[in-house]
Parts: sequence; C-alpha cells; structure tokens
Amino acid sequence: MSATTLEDICVCSTISIRQALQVLNDGHRRIVLIVDDEKKLLGVVADSDIRRAILGKVSFDLPVSEIMVTSPVTATSDMSGNVIYALMQAKKCYEIPVLDHDGKVVGVRSIDAFMGQRQSTEVVIMAGGLGVRLEPLTHTTPKPLIPIGDKPILFVLLDQLILAGFRKITLALNYKADQIKEAITANPEYYNYIYFLEEKERLGTAGPLALLESVPEESFFVMNADLLTKVDFRAMLHFHQLEGNKITMGVREEKHQIHTGVVELRGTQLLSMAEKPIYSFFANAGIYILDPSVLSFVPRNRRYDMPDLINDAIAYEKQVGSFPIHEYWLDIGRHDELQQAQKDVSSLFSEPVAQI
Repeated sequence: MSATTLEDICVCSTISIRQALQVLNDGHRRIVLIVDDEKKLLGVVADSDIRRAILGKVSFDLPVSEIMVTSPVTATSDMSGNVIYALMQAKKCYEIPVLDHDGKVVGVRSIDAFMGQRQSTEVVIMAGGLGVRLEPLTHTTPKPLIPIGDKPILFVLLDQLILAGFRKITLALNYKADQIKEAITANPEYYNYIYFLEEKERLGTAGPLALLESVPEESFFVMNADLLTKVDFRAMLHFHQLEGNKITMGVREEKHQIHTGVVELRGTQLLSMAEKPIYSFFANAGIYILDPSVLSFVPRNRRYDMPDLINDAIAYEKQVGSFPIHEYWLDIGRHDELQQAQKDVSSLFSEPVAQI
C-alpha cells in the first residue's frame, strides 16, 4: 500500500462525498473503498466518479453511497499478478480492491506497480506567449521564466510532469525563445526530456501543433506554460481513455456572486427577483488531451487557436469531453495571480524532481 495503509482508504457508507474526496487526496490514491463493520466491500468510489459528480453538480454534502459503484471490478487474494494486471487492462481500472473468499478487503493493487511511473505519453507546452498582462516584467523576461519562489514558472510545471513520469516534453516557443532554450539547456536534470519547436510567426494556441516533427503515436497532452497546478495528470489521461474522447479539456468550476438583486423580466413585467445570487459555470483550465487524429484539423502556417480546434472537432462529430479539476489550480496571467503563486508555491510544490 506504499505510503498509505489499507485502513486509510476504507470508509463507511455514511461519510459525505466531500469527506471521501479528502480521503482520496490525503491518501494520494485514485480509489476509496466503502466497507461495513466487518471490512466487507460494499462499493468503491474512484477518482473518475468524483469528477463525474462535479460535472453533474451533485451536492458534496450527500453521503458517499449516492455515487459509489456497488458492483466494482475486484480481484481475489489467490489471483496472480499477471491475472490481476490483465483484468485491469481489460476493465480499464487504475486500482482494484483485493478480497478474500469472505468478501473482506485485504489489499489494493495499483496498475503503477505493474507499469512503473514511466509514461510514453507526450506533452506539448505552449510557451511562446507575449505575457502582455504581466508587463513590464515581460519586457525583459519571457513569462515562463518569471520566478515563483526559487524557480521559474515553467520549471515548476516541468518538475511536476517529470515527477509524474512523462519523458518527452516539447516546448512550443516564439517570444524570447533563445532565453527559454538557454535556461532549459543550462539544467542537466532536463537533459533527454525536453525538446523544442519554434514558431517563426505567432500561430495561436493550437497552430504550433502543425510544426511537430512527428505525429504522436497515442493521445498526448497540450497545456499552457503559465499554470501552477496539482492536477493528477495520470488520472486525467485515464479519464480521457475511459470516456473514449478524441479531445478532453480540463475544466474548473467557477462561482461568481452578483452583488445586486437580479430580476427576471418578460417585457416590462417582473417575474421574479433573486438577491445577490451565486452563479456557477465551468471554465477552461488550459490543459488538454488530444487524440492524434484531430491534428488533421490544424492548418499549417496560419493562426489557429484551441477553441478553433475544439469547435472543428465538434462540427465533425468527434467526441469532445471535459475533465473537472478539483485539485489546486492557478493561471498566472496577471500580477495579482503572480503574487498568489508566490504565496502558494513553497507549501504546495516542494517535491524534488524525480531522478530516473
């Protein structure tokens, strides 16, 4: 069970969904086991179940039994590792409970134990923006190299990806590209992981994908360079595969309160009034997973943005899905966000780069 004991992720059916999410996050696992007093398995709640509940705007104050899977895929204690691994692949499970012949939980097996942390999935980071909203800082320093704590913004993201096992990360560069290249090549820990492509003219947030030397063989990440996040990239990849999407967009739920009364009208007639209502919606988080097939939509040598790619994919009836991010996430686009990142980085991003 690595750093987490079995008891840490076994909960009763009456705890709230919010508490189950806390167990999931505290345990650094992707599954919570719901058990009775005798430790017999009643159901499971996986990371993907939590995220679907977010999209469905299910109240997190409800008991976890409302969203648990009551007939989960399980293994028995007498199964060999090879059989369990084959079962996980067939059922697209990340983690699987192991039961004895009385139905009691005796362990959990993770697919990471069979596959290791190394990821064949490629990552493309869009790092060529002008950083206009962070002027005058960006007059001399490209936004990805602005420090937060003791590292540039970009280095914090690279460390997160390398720690998660990703081994081919391409930076799409334009503005002050040479500065970024020099900063990366000066750090031996990034040797063999980081590759570059350079726009000769600004191609937007998706256009640089047409410059990739080779089309990735499997689904790959595309993300902005100015993100500070604790999102579980491997969980997002699993969710993308589980849903069968051609594009998956990371989204964040945003809530905004209107500070006046809001009225509903029909002509001049007032139908209702709500005092200072709170409206919620999902917003783009700047992290995507793309199936290689959608690269056929990306034109060469002209500006093309991610909304263009997504709308074209939808128009051609490609499945486009969303992945709700409940973990820490911050877009560092403005000065106030940069200040917030400075406050958060030391407490949240202290892990060392994984040494391979």
